[in-house]
Amino acid sequence: MKTVRIITTALLAFALLLPFTSEAQNKKAKNDAEITFSIPVDCPSCQKKLESKLPYEKGVKDMKIDLEKQTIWFLYSSDKTNKENLMKALDKLGYTAKEVKPANGEPKTD
Repeated sequence: MKTVRIITTALLAFALLLPFTSEAQNKKAKNDAEITFSIPVDCPSCQKKLESKLPYEKGVKDMKIDLEKQTIWFLYSSDKTNKENLMKALDKLGYTAKEVKPANGEPKTD
C-alpha cells in the first residue's frame, strides 16, 4: 500500500510540473534567432579556427560553416546577443562578414 502511495505521489508531481517545463521551452524558442553571414573562409584550418572560438561567444547556441558556399549560420539567443556582436566576433578573428538575406529579402529569424 505504501508503494502505491509513493508511485501515485510521484506521478502526480510529474504531471503538475510538466506544463512548466513546456512553458520554459517555448519561452526559450521565442528568444531564438538565426542569421547567415557570407565570410571569406575556404579551408579546413580556417573552419577549425572559427569552430574553436565562436561557440563560446555569449548567446551562440549553434553554428554551421559551409566552406563551399563560404557562409556561416548561427542560431543564437536574441536576448543575449545580436547580429552586430556576431559580426564583431568574426571581425576579431580576421573575417569580414556580410549578412546573407533569404530570397524574399527578409532576414530569417525563426
